Amino acid sequence: MVLGGLLVLVLLGPPQPRTYYWRDTAGQAHITNTPPPADAELLEAPPPPAVEPGKTVRPEVVRQSASLGGRRQALSPAQQQAWQALDQRLAKARAEGDRHTLEAVSNSLIQDCLWGSGLWAMPVLPFLSVTLMSFLGWWLALGLRPGSRLPLVVGFLLLGLAFGHLLLNVFLYHPQAARLRQNLELLEQHMGTGKAPRPEHRALLQQRYRALEQAAEPFQSPWRFPGEVKSLREAMRRVMVEP
Repeated sequence: MVLGGLLVLVLLGPPQPRTYYWRDTAGQAHITNTPPPADAELLEAPPPPAVEPGKTVRPEVVRQSASLGGRRQALSPAQQQAWQALDQRLAKARAEGDRHTLEAVSNSLIQDCLWGSGLWAMPVLPFLSVTLMSFLGWWLALGLRPGSRLPLVVGFLLLGLAFGHLLLNVFLYHPQAARLRQNLELLEQHMGTGKAPRPEHRALLQQRYRALEQAAEPFQSPWRFPGEVKSLREAMRRVMVEP
């Protein structure tokens, strides 16, 4: 059973590799999936584009990054400019009573945090885990007596479900929770109001962030996280429309 679990991890492999943005000593910018040289200058990920009238509202997310001392890395000047442009666009939408744009920005950002950067492929992991472990159990059961085959196959099926749930939490739910909190907290500062949300709305969002992170823990039920995402989406919509 342990060997079967190790086979699952080896065959499924790690999540999508990290993308590095860096500039070499000659001033040439590079985008790679391998760490840059020691003398390279690290660059921030591309900033979210400004939202323009008549165009689909899909701001690019700020990707999860390592931090020092528990603090997030500061945005680059280009990213700050892009978020300020989005803030101005949202301010104009509020002045015009354009509720559709306000809701579209929130929904688009949440959608990109959930499924961008290859996360859309992660739900296949549980299915692969169940399939592989079931096949392994069936193969091992071929050499047993008929009465012992079914319990072995069922046992490996349950083991595949357990591994699948673990993989789903580690490679999908946990990154989604981190990306959602990082980007929605940034959106709170650029909502086109010139000020932070009301204290009660801020407290509501913090409660939803914590609930989302708790739902991403490995031993939580698999349906809890989607439910918390739905609650966060509704809370963010309310805050965007009536900050």
